[in-house]
Amino acid sequence: MVDFTNPEFVETNGVTLPVYRAGPDFSETDKPAIVFLHGFPEIAYSWRAQLEYFSEVGYPVIAPDQRGYGRSSKPQGKENYTMKHLSGDLAGLLDHYGIEKAIFVGHDWGAIVLWQLPFYIGERVMGCAGLNVPLMRHFPIDPITIFRERLGEQMYIVRFQEEGACEPILEKDLRETFKFFLRKPGGGNGGGKTSFAFEVESLDLISLLQAGEDAWGGELLMPEKELEYYIEAYTESGFTGPLHWYRNMAENWEAQKQFLVGRQLPKVEKPCLMITAEMDRACPPNLADGMEDLCEPYTRHDLKGCGHWSQQERSEEVNEAIHSWIREYF
Repeated sequence: MVDFTNPEFVETNGVTLPVYRAGPDFSETDKPAIVFLHGFPEIAYSWRAQLEYFSEVGYPVIAPDQRGYGRSSKPQGKENYTMKHLSGDLAGLLDHYGIEKAIFVGHDWGAIVLWQLPFYIGERVMGCAGLNVPLMRHFPIDPITIFRERLGEQMYIVRFQEEGACEPILEKDLRETFKFFLRKPGGGNGGGKTSFAFEVESLDLISLLQAGEDAWGGELLMPEKELEYYIEAYTESGFTGPLHWYRNMAENWEAQKQFLVGRQLPKVEKPCLMITAEMDRACPPNLADGMEDLCEPYTRHDLKGCGHWSQQERSEEVNEAIHSWIREYF
């Protein structure tokens, strides 16, 4: 079992990251290292089932709390949370452990970072496995403008853009915040149909949080005692650093232009696995349609009836899908 109260602290790329490590030493096995990247509002603890499983079958595995999260460094200013910084942190992490290349697995924001690693630090990447958020084409306009035009000013990512606007709401009662976010489909509407974790289609998640538990839908993802890991981490970090990741989406889109060939990103020629979740309202499976044209070789696995927090809600199926893919290509 991984001790999530006692990380290693690694200095990398000008910041310090708490890192949770398991399995054999990197130099003592011919199996590839696997690096797990959490999303928002998560921490390395979200990968507990994967760290246990893959370490037990002989892989060296690591999962950091990334910059701005938990006990990591929290540099001031959104300019310190660009994709260049986030990918540089991971290259430095590999340097620290003497790893030339690794398999990267990412969920949610971790998947957004994951799919950019072949462009930013491609020589360090053996393969990519993304959960819920796919590799996407370069958008014709910046994504914040797209969200604002299609979903309105109340869409949560649009609301996150103003520093200081959402932090007080999210930090007011951390237990309620995590009971709100960390939900899975369930409950139903009396007709036997499983409900989404969030029924609202506008993705105005901040207003939904404020509406109270009766409005949320779904059911709690984990026992409340496990929420303590999240509550403790965000008591330490707050939400400003994590929200700065969102506040660089337009800047990251602009920076991505450096990799374009014509108007397209080059094909990722590394083994790629995409795991979708049928009941994910924010990141529906159709976002991954056509991804086979963007990377090769490509594998897709669809989780039926699963919500957004897929590696926790369906840990066994996710572990088996990733392990099967690794055995095929590495």
